[in-house]
Amino acid sequence: MPKLTGLFLLLPASVLAAVSSETIFFIQPDGRHYLLERAIHSDNSRQRFHLPKTVQPEDLLHISPADYEWDDNNPAFNTIRFEGGEFTLIYPGIFDEKELFRDKEGGWHFKSSDGRRDDAGRFGYWYSPGRFDHFTFTWILPRNIEVTGFRSNREGSWTHRHHAVSFHAEQVNNLTFEIDYRVQPPRPARQATGTASTRQPPPGRQPHASLSSPPAGSDPDGDGVPGARDLCPHTPEGAKVDHAGCALDTDRDGIPDGIDRCIDTPEETPVDGAGCAADTG
Repeated sequence: MPKLTGLFLLLPASVLAAVSSETIFFIQPDGRHYLLERAIHSDNSRQRFHLPKTVQPEDLLHISPADYEWDDNNPAFNTIRFEGGEFTLIYPGIFDEKELFRDKEGGWHFKSSDGRRDDAGRFGYWYSPGRFDHFTFTWILPRNIEVTGFRSNREGSWTHRHHAVSFHAEQVNNLTFEIDYRVQPPRPARQATGTASTRQPPPGRQPHASLSSPPAGSDPDGDGVPGARDLCPHTPEGAKVDHAGCALDTDRDGIPDGIDRCIDTPEETPVDGAGCAADTG
């Protein structure tokens, strides 16, 4: 069965009401992780939404309305049901190797769906019965990511601003999207005034040159995250990392947690190599 990109199904269908859908990806600086907001608005009496099996109730960072039914009996997807025609979900995710590719010049290419249809002929982002009266698909990007191209299989209007790209269309269904982008090094970490050198961002924050992973089972930086899942395989020794193997930096001073002796320095405070406020006198 093709990978689910988000399925809406309306019950019952005695009267079809106008349906507005909003999908917003908040892309993270590594170019692979994201927060995803999915929302639908209508006057219908019930809604149900299909989620990938990788998404569980505890992964939902925000859900409205809070009263819902969860069904994980289907082996292909999980289903969440709402009484009422509106809902909003926010949950984290990561693009997999079926969605994200590299080109020869080092750019990244995202493809939301392979276009394969299910038994009812549906694919990509779809609604049933009927179609989306209004559909919006948006990427919000950090400053180190540049979008270089975008397209959809349906006619609609694209808007490309400084750090966002958005698609809007009306009376559409079965939508797929492709987005090309480049990941640049993030901005340098804070620099202590009066020092002779500029500290670079910790290795755990550097973007990857490719999507290829170290051999399965290996752990090059010894952070406890196997190389096949480690998105930051060169974090410094002693640094605390997240589930993807990237260094945590609570106070955003460029010194990873675990080796930062002053973990709560105020924003924009110049720090020394230990992560403590630098003596600038």
